[in-house]
Amino acid sequence: MAVFAKNLNKQWREAFEYYERISGFEPLFQEEIDSGECDVEDAWSRNIKFLEDVLADVSHARPPQ
Repeated sequence: MAVFAKNLNKQWREAFEYYERISGFEPLFQEEIDSGECDVEDAWSRNIKFLEDVLADVSHARPPQ
């Protein structure tokens, strides 16, 4: 896993590296940032939404009884 997007400034690179460190997920949409399909703020929001969706799914999981 890595933060590989070339079009990130230092602050955004650090933010995405932190995201990866705490979530365990490689940030999504890095190719889209570099190709111009989405801007970094949109990619960030979509990554946060992904984590929120994962947490919502996990919160509904029931352990075996």
